Amino acid sequence: MQKMFLMASRCSLRLQLRFTSLAAAAVIAFSTAAAAHDTAFIRYANVGCDTVLETSGPDVALDTPFVLASVGKLMTAVAVLRLVEAGQLDLDAAADDLIDAPILEGHDIRLRHLLTMTSGLPDYYTVDYLEDALANPDAVQRATVALSYAEDAPVLFEAGARFDYSNSNYVLLGLIAEKATGQSYADLMRAEVFGPAGMENSFVFGSQPLPTSFVTGHSGTEHVRSYYAADGFGDGGVIATARDLAAFYVALFDTGTLLSRESLSTLMHDPIGVGYGMGVALDGNLVGHAGGDYGFAADIRFDLETGDFALTLIGDEGAETSWTYDILDMR
Repeated sequence: MQKMFLMASRCSLRLQLRFTSLAAAAVIAFSTAAAAHDTAFIRYANVGCDTVLETSGPDVALDTPFVLASVGKLMTAVAVLRLVEAGQLDLDAAADDLIDAPILEGHDIRLRHLLTMTSGLPDYYTVDYLEDALANPDAVQRATVALSYAEDAPVLFEAGARFDYSNSNYVLLGLIAEKATGQSYADLMRAEVFGPAGMENSFVFGSQPLPTSFVTGHSGTEHVRSYYAADGFGDGGVIATARDLAAFYVALFDTGTLLSRESLSTLMHDPIGVGYGMGVALDGNLVGHAGGDYGFAADIRFDLETGDFALTLIGDEGAETSWTYDILDMR
């Protein structure tokens, strides 16, 4: 494991990130040898005037790509809201008018219901889906096919009545954004999120070959990689580095680069009172999201008052991610 601690003269999160990037060569690192089977992870935080970076695994660093899983839902929500700002989408539009999808037929579901997880749609991400996707990724790991795993299940409630976390919502959002723009989800994310946020090493899996630096995640004793050579969807298809993930949160919640004040307020509105907005969990001053997918776990929390943040990316789907809360509680 490597541990790095930085001190800066100014405490703005934005300046801290810039300082980390420029000063990394001057940091004194303390490391211990890691066995080949050790779980790769990165823990990265800005707390007060301190930057903390801890890593485990061969060559893991700020620019090592990990799977974000559901942490990437917020990125999909931001892309959709940017299209709303541009007049290409309407939050109150009926979802089945925006895209032809059997799962939507007969239900009065609006775009905002998908964003806030209040649609009542069942979740496609089941054991059956994952097993079939691993066995035949080219045929199964496509957004429209994935949704078919939820088509025969009944809706859970009338849209807007309750909250239920279902990945199907964000797969649909990715497809709706594609239809509205004529772009692939991968190209859309580059144009609306990665580029504007300064995320230089982020991409949607399946849109390019996996880099050699991509972490080998673990599911039990199994190494995983081929799953991430097939298509990623709007519910968790982003691969990114710790540096890029932090840059995204800065661009969204600190500098206002990605959304207008009105859109940001919409994104953080909790319509049901369960602590969830549009792709973001709300807990007092802390906003963020956890994620888990085949072989990977992730979490990020950002303090809206102080600009402090903590994130962890781990190559093990069953890993504990509470470090993000723990490091922020130590302030």
